[in-house]
Amino acid sequence: MGAPGTADLPWEDLGFELRTTKSHLRMVYKDGKWGEAKLVESPYLNLHIGATALHYGQSCFEGLKAFAHEDGSVNMFRPDENAKRIKRSAERVMMPEIPIDMFVKACNDVVKDNIAYVPPYGSGGALYLRPLLFGSGPRIGLQPADEYTFIILVIPVGDYYKGGLAKPVDGLIVDDFDRAAPKGVGAAKVAGNYAADLIPNMEAKKKGFPICLYLDAATHTLVEEFSTSNFIGIDNEKKRYITPASPSILPSITNKSLQTIAKDMGMAVEQRNVAVEELAEFDEVVACGTAVVIIPIGSLTRFCQSGEEMDRFKFSEDIGETTRKLYDQLRSIQNGEVEDKHNWNFKVA
Repeated sequence: MGAPGTADLPWEDLGFELRTTKSHLRMVYKDGKWGEAKLVESPYLNLHIGATALHYGQSCFEGLKAFAHEDGSVNMFRPDENAKRIKRSAERVMMPEIPIDMFVKACNDVVKDNIAYVPPYGSGGALYLRPLLFGSGPRIGLQPADEYTFIILVIPVGDYYKGGLAKPVDGLIVDDFDRAAPKGVGAAKVAGNYAADLIPNMEAKKKGFPICLYLDAATHTLVEEFSTSNFIGIDNEKKRYITPASPSILPSITNKSLQTIAKDMGMAVEQRNVAVEELAEFDEVVACGTAVVIIPIGSLTRFCQSGEEMDRFKFSEDIGETTRKLYDQLRSIQNGEVEDKHNWNFKVA
């Protein structure tokens, strides 16, 4: 199978960007069944101009990571959960199911073929997998395609922020835009959800805010999620881990894992509505997701229509104690440094 970390790459300075690897995996669904998985070296696709992914947004994706352990093995983190989530996303936009075993095997095979590009143990990096399912069959009327393509591309990545857990960043509460409608596709990982964030995200960065927090579209009184990450509020005095519950929020596998770790630490986990005013009660706030793992939030600012500051909620100025514990435990499990008592790691073979 080869050994991880043998490709000629700057392992200590990877960043989070697209890099060329050996191959991607490709499968085609046609005539009611999935074809054979193939490992393809060319990074280009030959796609019909009428493909439903291009015209009607029939496209959903996933993100997960594989890590090298000290014993030389490579392990994927919770690919079965990604398989379940892409199944839900596919159902929402009328695309075929990828069976869980098929999905996990496909992830295993593409990592195995690109094993040299898995960052070595101790580098802080991982092999990022991006599974993508889209309508590749042509339709000019609004209807599901008759053909679908599933690909998994892989990219060696370092920490999203160099050095791992970053200093807290300042966030902007968004009022001029909504991420997802109450009965829309917010809970599915479809491509269009991310396109909706492009303008508010860029506008926030111009104002000096690297991350956006969205509110519920119906009332703008409840916290939903950050641009590409779930919201977590920490109450240290009462040992509470609080995260919003909404049918418009994408269920984060990182958040799900952190909730389990928080319970293991003796914290009470609450998944419920979170009013904007409740932000004032949190000691620590973080954004969490596969790419970033955890981003500590230093403050959240809200402006009124005139452009004047309306509210500013301040949290820990440094990386909070609970944030640090959650992050360290999750990363230690992913790196094989502590007991994997919940059986989250899938060894590549």
